[in-house]
Amino acid sequence: YVAITDHSERAAAARTLSLDALARQRDEILRLRAEYPQITILHGIEVDILADGRLDFADDILEQLDIVLASLHDAARQDGPALTRRCVEAIKHPLVNVITHPANQLVGRRAGYALDFPAVYAAAAETGTALEIDGAPSHLDLDGEHARAAVAAGVTVTIDSDCHRARALDRQMRLGVGTARRGWVEPRHVLNCRPLTEVLSFIAAKRTGRPGPPVRP
Repeated sequence: YVAITDHSERAAAARTLSLDALARQRDEILRLRAEYPQITILHGIEVDILADGRLDFADDILEQLDIVLASLHDAARQDGPALTRRCVEAIKHPLVNVITHPANQLVGRRAGYALDFPAVYAAAAETGTALEIDGAPSHLDLDGEHARAAVAAGVTVTIDSDCHRARALDRQMRLGVGTARRGWVEPRHVLNCRPLTEVLSFIAAKRTGRPGPPVRP
């Protein structure tokens, strides 16, 4: 299986999707599912967490998607407590399944947000929300240290490529796996090491308000 999760409209990133473009992408994915039945293509979005804590797209849009990622990009100059509140509010949203590159660090350029990481880990474990280990060379976030702390707190993680072009998929997934290993992350901690049925159950449990038990270190 693979998940296609481009950026939502107001993200300060490349290749953002308007609602019209999201609908066209859905139609293209439906066509590809029929053409390649041997692989399940999940349609999702990486939705921005806005300055006031709301999500970039409305719930009636998000609930049509197979998986929803959320990320802090906007108003990054807020202080640590404000950024933490926004992140935790998104974690508690029943349609949000993964928080991507939580610290939003830029390797060699920006240390990342001053989040209250124990609070973020606790909320993620309690609600059944995964945190991302991002394989983009500019992010590598959660880094090894934070990844180790997250799984020790019972958080499920994902290892994602964050690639904007298909040719970067292999390289950036390898970087993500390497970053996870630096945090002593094991396959049992990683959502996308699991069979598709378990991934879908993880998503459904959050949406119905019945998240499963946290993964123990």
